[in-house]
Amino acid sequence: MMTTYNRGEYITAAIDSVLQQTYQDWELLVLDDASTDNTKGLILRYSNDPRVVYVPSSTNLGITKNRNRGFILAKGKYIAVLDSDDLWIDPDKLTKQVQFLETNPDYVIVGSNVKVINDAGANIGNFIYATEDAEIRRRLLLRNQFTHSSLLLRSDAFNQFAPYDNSLPIWEDYELVLRLGQKGKLANLSEEMTAYRKHSNNISKTAHQKGALTHLSIIKKYRDSYPYYHLALLKSYVRFLISFV
Repeated sequence: MMTTYNRGEYITAAIDSVLQQTYQDWELLVLDDASTDNTKGLILRYSNDPRVVYVPSSTNLGITKNRNRGFILAKGKYIAVLDSDDLWIDPDKLTKQVQFLETNPDYVIVGSNVKVINDAGANIGNFIYATEDAEIRRRLLLRNQFTHSSLLLRSDAFNQFAPYDNSLPIWEDYELVLRLGQKGKLANLSEEMTAYRKHSNNISKTAHQKGALTHLSIIKKYRDSYPYYHLALLKSYVRFLISFV
């Protein structure tokens, strides 16, 4: 499942990274949130492949509602997420993740470690996460242990009609991970299988403040479900105060 809004400069690379997967039994729902650039034309270039399904919206819904409409349409036993500016850089990513969930039915999420790339696609860093359930839980309130575009989710673990909290303007993926962690185990594969694109676009002070406040509310919501709540709360308050600087 891929959400997009005015990402014409990146979206073909993202779609191509799905096509290059060794696991081929998939359907790619491309959820276009009323883009005003050339996104539609670029997606329709793949119309000869019936697995690539273009799902436009007549109005801009915002990222959370746009994601949720995709989950209503998704039919698979597992749901993978790839944002339209990110990439899957290991052709065996889906194969390995599907095998993991097939052999570990008590797990609801599997992600991967991540390379960080810039606008041009050059490697500028990485995200190295905990891989085992116990260690992921130990760290999860302190720092999100998953990159959204790396996730493969077990679809019967959540309400498929609205898995993301529509009230959240940001961090909806983090909240979903924390919620699903109450239903089953969590894992990351140790390989760097996903590339997260870090944009040079400036984020306004207001957006930083809204994001910090939302993060604080999520930490409080899951205070009884994961360890180190008070340390995570302190860290989140600091994030909130820094957003005013």
